[in-house]
Amino acid sequence: MDILNDIILPCLYTFIASIAFGVQFNIKFHHIIAAGIGGVISQLLFSVLELEGSNEMICYFAAACAISIYSEILARRLKVPVNMYLVISIIPLVPGGYMYKAMITLIGGDIQLFAEKCVHALSIAGSIAMGVFAVSSLVRLYRVLTKKAI
Repeated sequence: MDILNDIILPCLYTFIASIAFGVQFNIKFHHIIAAGIGGVISQLLFSVLELEGSNEMICYFAAACAISIYSEILARRLKVPVNMYLVISIIPLVPGGYMYKAMITLIGGDIQLFAEKCVHALSIAGSIAMGVFAVSSLVRLYRVLTKKAI
């Protein structure tokens, strides 16, 4: 296990990419740094789970859950929309490379490999979406239950 190449450098690249997307979306500086840290959290969790041999879909799901929890906490504390942190932090997880490879195989004419790569990319996207959905639903449920209890 090479910690530098497997954990530290991907987290650094994710931080830079998240900040770049924050600048692209015209977000204020202190929010960009927080979103960049969210990207690092997701990449760190993903890398650690992947190195331990977890299923790839579980890694994406767990990273998306971690980002969602982080985004919900920051959004409540700083009184900003959750999407400000969630979208920026989740971009490094998006399976754009897999979709690119799927399109290349489609252009090359290998329909079966295209279908396999497409299903893989959509599975990753589904894992990410389910992680965000699960945390968002639990937060909403908690807020409804605590309002009725008051």
